[in-house]
Amino acid sequence: MEDFLESLFVTLKAILLLILSTIRNLFPTGFLPRKDVRGQTVLITGSGSGLGRLMSYEFGKLGARIVLWDINEGGNLETLKELESRGVEGV
Repeated sequence: MEDFLESLFVTLKAILLLILSTIRNLFPTGFLPRKDVRGQTVLITGSGSGLGRLMSYEFGKLGARIVLWDINEGGNLETLKELESRGVEGV
């Protein structure tokens, strides 16, 4: 009986999360409250290229303080220079 209740609980929780994520995806981006990252420190790994670089730019636009981390030192410095040219505070 205990296994049945646990399975029922997990199933109901999954259904609830599915409904909530569907509602969030249907509303426009500006409608629901979002976390404000202005002034917060954000660590981005893989910032030398690809998604890490794009995330650096996006968080920079939101006013976050960026910490760049990548094994590709050249790409990482390139990302830092681009962020600094856009007025973003990088570490």
